[in-house]
Amino acid sequence: MSKRLIPLALLSALIFAAPHVRADDDDLDRLRDAVNRGEVMPLSALQDEVRRAFPGEIIRVKLDEDDGRFIYEFKVLKPNGRLVEIEMDAKDGRVLDVDTDDDDD
Repeated sequence: MSKRLIPLALLSALIFAAPHVRADDDDLDRLRDAVNRGEVMPLSALQDEVRRAFPGEIIRVKLDEDDGRFIYEFKVLKPNGRLVEIEMDAKDGRVLDVDTDDDDD
């Protein structure tokens, strides 16, 4: 695959692989650039990890940027009907936080 097509393929995976990815154009531009530089893992790889660790259906993916660091928030509907939210560092795939709908606030 041509080096020019790789960024386009990664961006397409970001946009079309997730049920609902929410980010503004500036975030997507910064994310695309970070993926191109190898500073951020592709969304598809992070989705695979979420599916392995948290069985269920990914119903939403939200992209946040915190102090120059991209963070994905995945919402997963588990087979038992419970909702779990997973925050994951886009750079290394590290799970930063897990919240379930039965957590006491």
